[in-house]
This record gives sequence, C-alpha cells and structure tokens, in this order.
Amino acid sequence: MYEVAEQAFQLVVRYAILVLEAVGALIIIGYSALAVVRMLQRKKKAGHEALTEGVTSGLSFLLGSEVLKTIVAPGWTDIGMTCAILLMRAAVTILVKWENREEIREEKERQG
Repeated sequence: MYEVAEQAFQLVVRYAILVLEAVGALIIIGYSALAVVRMLQRKKKAGHEALTEGVTSGLSFLLGSEVLKTIVAPGWTDIGMTCAILLMRAAVTILVKWENREEIREEKERQG
C-alpha cells in the first residue's frame, strides 16, 4: 500500500515538474516574441521591459520545478545538481529584478 502511494506521489510530482517547466519556457518564449515585436516597432524600452518581465516570470516557474525536483531526487549527487541549478536560476532572477529596479530609478531621475 505504501509503495503504491509513493509511486503515485512521485508520478504527480514528476508531472507537476513537467508542467511548471513547460509553463516557464512558454512564458519566456511568449514575452521574448512580444519584445521582438515591440523593438521592431521602435519601442525599445517597451521591448526591454517585456523581456525583463517575461524572464522574471518564467524563471519563477522554473525555480518552482527545481524545488520539486529535490523531492524526487534519488541521491545526493542529484540533489546537489538540482541545488546548484536552483541557486543559478535564483541569482539570475535577482539580477534581472535588480536591473529592472535600476532602470526604473534612472527613468525617474531623468523625468524629475
């Protein structure tokens, strides 16, 4: 009985990982396409903002999938690799958000 429940749990978690990764990738792809369209319309700032928002949102979903991967990781090597990926994605998310805040601050300084 326990083994069946454990297998069902692992199956649910693996599908959740797949869904979160797909959603994260689709968000990044969609916002990247939007950014390209805006830049082709000569709206560089709007394109950059769309790309920043998309990467930040997409990475949030990808971070969620990495957290779930630690639940089903079979060994310490896999857990270590997952944690390393998690840290890298978290660092990129923090850098993108910081860059976005700096741009907003610079824009406010230019306006007033």
